[in-house]
Amino acid sequence: MRPTISEFSYGFALTSELVQAPGGVTAAPVFPSLIAEGQEGGGWDVRLDRPSVPLFLQFKLCDVMTRRTCREAREAGFNVPCFRMHLRPARKSRQHEMLLDLEQAGQEVFYCAPTFHEPEALSAAFLATSVRAQSVWIKPTDIGPLPDGLDHHVSFEPGSPWTLFSEPKRLDAKRSFDNVSAQLAKRLRARGKTDVSRESLEELAGSIERIAAKRHDISDRQRDQAKERTRPVTPLQRVAFYASMYLESQLFLVQERTPTA
Repeated sequence: MRPTISEFSYGFALTSELVQAPGGVTAAPVFPSLIAEGQEGGGWDVRLDRPSVPLFLQFKLCDVMTRRTCREAREAGFNVPCFRMHLRPARKSRQHEMLLDLEQAGQEVFYCAPTFHEPEALSAAFLATSVRAQSVWIKPTDIGPLPDGLDHHVSFEPGSPWTLFSEPKRLDAKRSFDNVSAQLAKRLRARGKTDVSRESLEELAGSIERIAAKRHDISDRQRDQAKERTRPVTPLQRVAFYASMYLESQLFLVQERTPTA
């Protein structure tokens, strides 16, 4: 069955939780729309005076498979219901390849997909603040390069390792939000007291721009317009804009949660 929720609704619910999630770190979104706002930096400049880690998320939805005749059950011994997260085939999009390049360049990159597909389940998860816990967090490197231009998807049962199709290939990965949070906290500790520098963000923006050269559906004229439009803004906003325009992904800035009085 196809999902009856939208990527926007799921992304909004997950983003809300990441901002308010209890624990040692907080992940706040950096929206490209801030470029159009009057306040320089959209209020973000004040947030860059302490250690931060960029986080790139690609929101996905899942089909739910309910019949024993599905490929997951027939070819890989899955129980039903199980879930199927589609990847964009290489013949139509270089998105997976670009996200893989970004992760291999040292960035934190994840596909996020819910283990539910109906509005009632999304509402229940949102009210219980369990959207992040009821999501899978898949790195592009968990999947690896797609071998061809065929359709591929990652299938899973909640709590079990993932399997890549079209040919069944068990992926040596299973990750919860707690694992992701711990990994991000470790990266923050490794930064020590080092702030995010303008130079590192300029380098990251340039890296995304180079990776995005693989997108042949965006003309040189469009690229030049994007560069001109983002010339006056902060490097952080430029990274957010490039992530949205080229990778169709959302940039978050992860920092240690400030203790409240």
